[in-house]
Amino acid sequence: MLQFLFTHTPLFFLTQSFWRDEAFSYFMAKKSIFEIIFLTARDFNPPLYYFLLHFWMKIFGSSEIALRSLSMVFFWGTIYVVFLFLKNIFKMKEKKAFFYIILFILNPLLLYYAFEARMYSMFAFLATLSYYSFYKKDNKLYFLSTIAGLFTHYFMVLIVLSQLFYLSINKTNFNYVSKKTVKLTLLIFLPWLVFFLFQNGFQGNFWITKPHLKDAFGLLGIIYTGNESAFYPGDLINKIRNNIAYISILLLIIMTLGIRKKAVLNLLFIWGVGIPLFIGLISFIKPIYFPRYMIFASIGLILLIVNILEKLNFSLRVILLTALIILTFNYQKLQIKYRKKVNLGKTIREIQVVANKNDLFFTDDLDFFTYQYYLNENRVYIYGKKYEDIPAFNGKVLIPKEKVASTLPFYPKKAFIIKPDGQYSIQALY
Repeated sequence: MLQFLFTHTPLFFLTQSFWRDEAFSYFMAKKSIFEIIFLTARDFNPPLYYFLLHFWMKIFGSSEIALRSLSMVFFWGTIYVVFLFLKNIFKMKEKKAFFYIILFILNPLLLYYAFEARMYSMFAFLATLSYYSFYKKDNKLYFLSTIAGLFTHYFMVLIVLSQLFYLSINKTNFNYVSKKTVKLTLLIFLPWLVFFLFQNGFQGNFWITKPHLKDAFGLLGIIYTGNESAFYPGDLINKIRNNIAYISILLLIIMTLGIRKKAVLNLLFIWGVGIPLFIGLISFIKPIYFPRYMIFASIGLILLIVNILEKLNFSLRVILLTALIILTFNYQKLQIKYRKKVNLGKTIREIQVVANKNDLFFTDDLDFFTYQYYLNENRVYIYGKKYEDIPAFNGKVLIPKEKVASTLPFYPKKAFIIKPDGQYSIQALY
């Protein structure tokens, strides 16, 4: 039973080996609070998640499950805020709200990052809480959640701007948080943004590529699932691509029905579709669109779909909802099968048995943090690349120059040269 749960359900993501970004989270969170502030200003994400992970590690340790469990907390926090949304904003009875919650619990994007030691679940929680408090006109809760969101992910700025835009076009904005409160959050965040731009400024090339026009036809499915295979044409899997196409068609049908019912011209549409579409258009000039950054939009999209379904007759609602759940289950099954991190367990165990205490471990800049996490970090080096050639987006802010090796060690000291797939060779100079 346990074997089935950890191999054929999303719990599989909890027990996989760390990948580079998660290992980077660990090493950033190990730093002092003062160091985290200055290091994140030179990196690509604000510091709040690393602050929390720093203290979380002090309490619960630094194992993979311990680090990933912080994201699980925010996942369930998001589910709770969604329940409040359905109950207090949509005015649903609790039983019906609990039923619709299934769509959020099963969502492939939310579930995947619930088991990853990165800031995306925390970002989704704070973004959802910001929108909820915006609707409820809870100025204090809005202020706290939005400020926290701004210091968690830079895309939170787009959420705040979407709220300002909505207030500008809505004639009855007295029902929502005031423009003054919304603008105040941006004003408080501005000093950090200036500091960040002064330290970093997104200089140099970034790894995100321009989207393809064909991706626009699957936009709704990508927002819903968080699928990233469209950005890696060589790794496209036909089954996943077809499933996304079916989800996109189904969501488009629901959206079309919503337009007829005048149920999409609201903040939910801006939240779930408008922001990703806006970022997608910008990305044809400056690529910044990446599905995991849109994790907050998947929540807005599902809320929008629920809002539309509630305006349809019962029979049609059941048919559409059943189809969406089936496609979601099918996508989740495919994601568990194909979206696997490299299993480093066998490699790590072999190296630990064979290596002497003075041997070194050589890898590339992509896997540097991963092998630092699993092996002795003082003995892990980057090999085969000059320090100047390491891109900033590979966590260069935490890579000292002395961690780049240009030559092999002399025997009897040996170097384990580890490849991205976990294979390795043992070399030395004589």
